[in-house]
Amino acid sequence: MRVLQIAQREWLEQSRQPAMLAVIATLFFLVGGVAVVVLWLVDRVVLDPVMAQNFENLLPAVGVEGEAAIQAVVGSALRIYNFLIFSQFLGIVAVLAGHAVLHDRQCGTLTFLLLSPVRRWELLMGKVVGAVGPSLCLYVAICGTASLLIKTLAVVEPYGALLPPSPSWLVAFLLTGPLWAAFVSTVCCIVSTVARDVRTAQQLVWFVVFFATLFAGMLLSYVLEKGVVVQLAVAGLGAVGMMGALLAGTQIISRDVSR
Repeated sequence: MRVLQIAQREWLEQSRQPAMLAVIATLFFLVGGVAVVVLWLVDRVVLDPVMAQNFENLLPAVGVEGEAAIQAVVGSALRIYNFLIFSQFLGIVAVLAGHAVLHDRQCGTLTFLLLSPVRRWELLMGKVVGAVGPSLCLYVAICGTASLLIKTLAVVEPYGALLPPSPSWLVAFLLTGPLWAAFVSTVCCIVSTVARDVRTAQQLVWFVVFFATLFAGMLLSYVLEKGVVVQLAVAGLGAVGMMGALLAGTQIISRDVSR
């Protein structure tokens, strides 16, 4: 219950920043919109034999010829799209979690939170759930809709594993992605808490976000075609990482009480 109360406080703070939510939605719209437009154009080209031939003639740089050239473009576009939706979601949530702690430090409320009758893991989990909530809704609504629109295009049929309703994609989108986002967010919360000053905390958060989201985004997009079992294993890895970070964080952030 305390976790939910802390998360609700974070949701309230985010609701008071409509510009920030608009920016987050815009980022997802850009990723999804560009992917939909690019693949729709390729689909239109493929439906016209003359345009398809001209398109194939313009793609010698990919090292393939004929229809394989178009399929190479489609496959690359889908893999880049999936990498971007995962990495953007992870990065946004992690930054929000880290800056939620920074905000408490700047306002001088973090020490009082640590001294209050709230367990350390509840504080961390509340911050993480609070950071994930609104962004997860936007991520599912916008990127999920974009993926469904892309799925309607005939040109993407050979790449069913990279789009819904592929079980592997659904597990990655609805389970693995959020779990890894929670893992990275927990690490960012801990980093923000133990840093000696706000500026250092900001630098450390961005450092963690860059490398963690790059690695996690590549991992999640890479294993999409490996099947549900592999995807569930990656989800389990994210859950274990989150629990490990949570347990470590309950001990580490206690040092803030003595500062």
